[in-house]
Amino acid sequence: MRILLALVVVALGAAAFWAGRASVDREAAEPAPGSFASGLRAGREAAFSGFDGGWGYGQPYIVTLRRGSAGVTYRFAGRRPMLPGREYRMCGKAVCVRPVR
Repeated sequence: MRILLALVVVALGAAAFWAGRASVDREAAEPAPGSFASGLRAGREAAFSGFDGGWGYGQPYIVTLRRGSAGVTYRFAGRRPMLPGREYRMCGKAVCVRPVR
């Protein structure tokens, strides 16, 4: 009797799981192609390509931007954290770093 009850509970749980999965409106979950939201998502993902992890909240960075691909204005070409005890200045089109005296 207990085994039968356990099987019924597991079957009801599985049925509830699959019924919930079937009730999700997949059309609403994904932005429509060509919509503002899809363009925003594509731009964000293209911009952070290769730099989508390892960012520190509140930590300053030296970031180099490059022209993005079609429909994306910018993309990250480089990223370096700014460190305490260092002096940063422009050297032509690069950033020079030296210890603070």
